Amino acid sequence: MITFDRINRRTHLYLGLFLMPWVIMYGASSFVISHHAWFQSHQEPPWELVFEREYHHPINDQKEPREIAGEILKDLGLEGAFWAQRLKPGELRVDRFSFWGSTRLTYLIKDQKLRAEHQRMPWDQALLRMHFRGGFVQSSFWDILWAVAVDLACVGILLWIASGLFMWWRLSRTRVWGAVAVGAGILSFLVLVWTL
Repeated sequence: MITFDRINRRTHLYLGLFLMPWVIMYGASSFVISHHAWFQSHQEPPWELVFEREYHHPINDQKEPREIAGEILKDLGLEGAFWAQRLKPGELRVDRFSFWGSTRLTYLIKDQKLRAEHQRMPWDQALLRMHFRGGFVQSSFWDILWAVAVDLACVGILLWIASGLFMWWRLSRTRVWGAVAVGAGILSFLVLVWTL
């Protein structure tokens, strides 16, 4: 017989299994953030020159740097997640990034020169990029899919908590110790939020 308790238990079980890689990723990356000094022994990886060449791209002052950068990346076959900025007049900087590395493009508009450099990311930096990457700013399919997956993971975690609370409440023999655990968790969280 299918009961709500049975559905709730199965939901809790399979949600936990589905969320496992996301919880591991956020837990491990949070550990790196908390113990940043332990991982500072890694020197920043060097930027390796990929090419430096003449490059002609008409610049319309009415366009935003991001729009111009998107056109340049498309022209080079490097579409994907990126940031763009004008560090100074006559220079456009584009950072085309992934979890595993970055390609930095510097376009000297007046000189009509384009320099491309690549940097590989050490594992701890790749993990941090996973932790902080989100939102729907980037327009590629995979970036949007990542953002949707993060949203689903957030909703899943809330459902996982709700189903766990419901299971705890239904098991009368665990109510006292469960209440202690919930109370201690909430109290420690509130004390830290209040004092920090």
